[in-house]
Amino acid sequence: MDLEKERIEQLRKKLDECNYQYYVLDNPTISDFEYDQLMEELMRLEKNRPDLFSPISPSNRVGGKVLDGFKKIKHKKFMLSIGDVFNEEELYAFDETIRKILKCDKVEYVCEVKIDGLACSIEYIDGKFTLASTRGDGTIGEDVTNNVLTIKSIPLQISDKRDIEIRGEVFMPKKSLISCNKEREASGEPLFANCRNAASGSLKQLDSSITAKRKLDAFWYYVPDATSLGFTKHSDTLDYLATLGIKVNDQRQVVSGIDEVISYMHKMSEIRPTLPYDIDGLVIKVNDMTKYDEIGYTMKVPKWEIAYKFPPEEQITKIEDIEISVGRTGRVTPTAILLPVRVSGSLVSRATLNNIDFINEKDIRIGDYISLHKAGDVIPEVEKVILERREEGLTKYSLPKECPFCHHDLVKKQGQTYCINDLCPSRRINALIHFASKAGMDIVGMGDKLIELLFNENLLSSIPDFYLLKDHQEELMLLDGIGQKTCLTLFEKIEESKNNDLYKLICGLNIGLVGKKTAQVLASHFLSLDNLIDASVEELSSLQDVGLLTAEKIHSFFLDESNIQMINKLRELNLNFNSLSTKKEIKDNFFTNKKFVLTGTISVSREVMTKRIEDLGGISSSSVSKNTDFVLAGENAGSKLDKAQELNIKVFSEEEILPLIIEAEESN
Repeated sequence: MDLEKERIEQLRKKLDECNYQYYVLDNPTISDFEYDQLMEELMRLEKNRPDLFSPISPSNRVGGKVLDGFKKIKHKKFMLSIGDVFNEEELYAFDETIRKILKCDKVEYVCEVKIDGLACSIEYIDGKFTLASTRGDGTIGEDVTNNVLTIKSIPLQISDKRDIEIRGEVFMPKKSLISCNKEREASGEPLFANCRNAASGSLKQLDSSITAKRKLDAFWYYVPDATSLGFTKHSDTLDYLATLGIKVNDQRQVVSGIDEVISYMHKMSEIRPTLPYDIDGLVIKVNDMTKYDEIGYTMKVPKWEIAYKFPPEEQITKIEDIEISVGRTGRVTPTAILLPVRVSGSLVSRATLNNIDFINEKDIRIGDYISLHKAGDVIPEVEKVILERREEGLTKYSLPKECPFCHHDLVKKQGQTYCINDLCPSRRINALIHFASKAGMDIVGMGDKLIELLFNENLLSSIPDFYLLKDHQEELMLLDGIGQKTCLTLFEKIEESKNNDLYKLICGLNIGLVGKKTAQVLASHFLSLDNLIDASVEELSSLQDVGLLTAEKIHSFFLDESNIQMINKLRELNLNFNSLSTKKEIKDNFFTNKKFVLTGTISVSREVMTKRIEDLGGISSSSVSKNTDFVLAGENAGSKLDKAQELNIKVFSEEEILPLIIEAEESN
């Protein structure tokens, strides 16, 4: 008898049971100490017996695999989006449409909470967990199997031996966010703004041991092949998943008719703050899956389900002060300093006030109580002043006449206020921050606070100084929190940035109106910084997405002798001045030399979709004109769609364009 093998099997079974009891049923049967002891024993035995390796052993949940990148996965069935509604009237309209199609008086629905996380798909073959992938663009996702393995509520094997794909949402519980942010604060890392951002960043870590430490969780809510597996009702599918040990949300409810849907909505709105995870709405699905084809689909979404989105959560707080910042371009931005308040899951202590016109329009004063919400559940935004709580004696706010950093006169231009002093310390610090940022030279470890500290210590005053910091190691190590290891790592990242592609340098130089996309266009056309320096306004303005104003800004930048001196110093320091991109030979396809405009909300970021089109030889543009060949329109497309229809320009939906993209990509 092989006693080691028998013990390993016992431990694996016991640990799987413990994970289910703790993470699915929320009813732990042993202490954390006992669990850790069992896991240590299992890992010790498995180390001695590599012949007994199993990819679905509970020991794999601790992570540790480090990838160079994520493999692309083509979904067997398209992962559709869900249409959104925002009020009761729209819910009633949804129900009326369903009843007309089905010719009935009342429809049975399944109501579920909409988890604020990251859509994911997992697959079981012969009862064993084999693959996990992100939604991606709905057609192509990323293989995140190693990271999803670290989520302990997901069973590594199930009793059903059929091939099953299950879709759901990976999220970070509120308590995990608190714990994670405490650790990040202690190590000087920026805090996660909310659970959704934290979950997304954690699931896309190349090192799965980092994901494991973040303690993610997941709920599962859909089986694409449910009817072929013998199910006719969505609620039965969810109940069956639960019997397999799959974690489904216990707030789900089968209801009869739209009035019960509305009751469920009100109930969940009330208990939303008490849930241990973030939700941003509800999902309402027709329960009878045999009716799905009859109800049908639009090009983007199924008609048999809808997502009700909660209105932005609002909180009342007090403006304690208004602080002025001056960015790298000189633009002055007032920011409200708030009595800290928790909004949509995160603590908010600041909110931008945009400009003086915004302040005047809302009559915002220091000492006012204001209504605050998060625009798009992300950006803190002042909704209105609570006038009935305004105290006597609060004076109307006005911007200072001088820059608070350099005391140069402020100037108002086109609705914005600027400091036009090029030597303003705030402008210089923010220009340095931009150079080192991800959009610029992406110098990892060179954060905003460190740059400000180095500037104030006279160790960093201009862009070339980044590449001279290695000559000041002793002075750097005298600063708080900077040891020898930090210095050497920082010097390594600075040195690596010298080899960046040309477009990152162009973007980092702080040329007016030149962002990442324009920098890429310039690098692709001119191929070297020297060629760009010599370019005329006419040549610059003839490029796609480089208008006359931008061309004039670029030309003026390189006429400034101080900028040329700075560039020559960078040349002496051996920074790369040439484009590293070599254009792949593209076979003629549907997209070759076709001009596209993307508008509205699609299932992926516009940047991702634009890149796919441009990689196939297409040309992207930000405005619709008679020269536009096609428009890709998502939800809430607005005026660009109207103009395209006026000009009889062919309009594609996301579902129409994706097969064409895939076909062209496969042929290349």
